[in-house]
Amino acid sequence: MSHALALPKGLSTTHFLREYWQRRPLLLRNALPGFRSPLSADELAGLACEPEMESRLVLEHGVRPWEVRHGPFDEGSFAALPESHWTLLVQDVDKQVPEVAAVLDAFAFIPEWRMDDIMVSYAEDQGSVGPHTDEYDVFLIQAQGRRRWRIDTSPAPDTTHIPGLDLNILQRFEAREQWVLEPGDVLYLPPGLPHWGIAEGPCMTWSVGLRAPDWREMATAWCDHAIAERLPRARYRDHDLTPPRYRGEIPSVVLAEIRERIETALLGADDDDFASWFGAYVSEPKEHLQPAPREDALSPEGLREALGAAGTLHRGTGRLLFTRTGGGDLLLFASGETHRLPVDCLDFTALITEHRALDSGQLEPWLDNPACLDLLCTLYNQGHYELGD
Repeated sequence: MSHALALPKGLSTTHFLREYWQRRPLLLRNALPGFRSPLSADELAGLACEPEMESRLVLEHGVRPWEVRHGPFDEGSFAALPESHWTLLVQDVDKQVPEVAAVLDAFAFIPEWRMDDIMVSYAEDQGSVGPHTDEYDVFLIQAQGRRRWRIDTSPAPDTTHIPGLDLNILQRFEAREQWVLEPGDVLYLPPGLPHWGIAEGPCMTWSVGLRAPDWREMATAWCDHAIAERLPRARYRDHDLTPPRYRGEIPSVVLAEIRERIETALLGADDDDFASWFGAYVSEPKEHLQPAPREDALSPEGLREALGAAGTLHRGTGRLLFTRTGGGDLLLFASGETHRLPVDCLDFTALITEHRALDSGQLEPWLDNPACLDLLCTLYNQGHYELGD
């Protein structure tokens, strides 16, 4: 099934990004024509029983209002649920189900580094997670059944939360617009927009979430990196210490010296240093999604031979990104690791970062390039790829 996004006549992806992205919502009727979910409700419940999956159950009328239960679950967890007003949510389903990950191709006009995951939710009638806001952009794909979405498009909505709940439920919510979505419909919502989706009968919704790094978290991570890389493991030492006139005074020369040392560490990195850190930072997966190094490691020539026999390489849960350095080299980032490549590997780097499945025909032109073959072998041995179907 093709997963190209069918935009309305007169609306290009460029127009969408200019007029709607992070500005206002947009409903795309039948944006995925003929869409059929490759995942059933029972299969989603099965994923929620796996210990490596992040899953939640939300009960509007549980032992307390908007109760949240965290997985992994078992069959008894689902058998005891009421007939309505509950939702199962499972994160990172795209990392486990290739047919789900394939839908991300419909959003190829969004840079890969901004993509986070596909969260799949199944709800029985009237199931929802309440009126709320998100801090990131989201595309909501209706996969099965019907869901009514109500949104508050007022200029300055009240985003106060009801205290004491498991979820950040809005204290006040006034719907200005509402739509019922059916399979194949896609709703785009920008960050901070109050919304409330309620199932009308059993339904499944896929949420394509975007990464929105927190400024303070990024600054903290950069400072930690710069400190580790550029400040020695040593303590302050006095230089030409003399008896002070005022014992309680901190001399300005001491302040200046300490400030200069710290600021040099934090601000002294060049553009390539910062690019290397940032790429590693945004490609770092969640701990449970880290690829596992292979026990059956191959040599570059061994991988070449194995690829010829298997025919395909399939990427697993790892994220691949790249950037170009000021000196012309390429930096490829693989789940928090940084690899440097010469500029003549640009098309190869673009190929492996854009496609999760690669056949031997696509890779063959690059296997005679030692840098490309060595990198591919390294990624395979680190667990980023599997051979064959």
